[in-house]
Amino acid sequence: MPATRRRSTARKSAKAATPVLKESITTVKKSTVTTPKRVNNVTPSEIKKVTETPTETPTPKTRRFATTRPEQPKITLEEYISDFKVRMQINNYEVMEFMADVVKFYNNAKPVVIKSVDYVKDSYDRAFNQEEDKKQDQDS
Repeated sequence: MPATRRRSTARKSAKAATPVLKESITTVKKSTVTTPKRVNNVTPSEIKKVTETPTETPTPKTRRFATTRPEQPKITLEEYISDFKVRMQINNYEVMEFMADVVKFYNNAKPVVIKSVDYVKDSYDRAFNQEEDKKQDQDS
């Protein structure tokens, strides 16, 4: 016999019993439900054994740089000094370019910010200081 689904009878609150009229009772024809047949039947002859292949242990990562200090420096003291001077010139050039960009930004943003602040002040005065204006007009 096929399994049928039953409705849960648990309720939070009990419903009031309503009278049932004989005219409203109808008969329901029982229908039979057929279960579908299994499509994927696995036969024992199709099962294959799985064997584990040995995995190699991962090798630790090698460092890309030397962990110890070289015995002799590769460049002389004069080369260090000239390299430092060149790097400082490059740094000074880039800082000056950055400062020029900041000045341009300030000059372009200043009028917009001033206009926005003035608009906010005027809007605030119109919205919240109307009573003071009325009092001044009445006193005059």
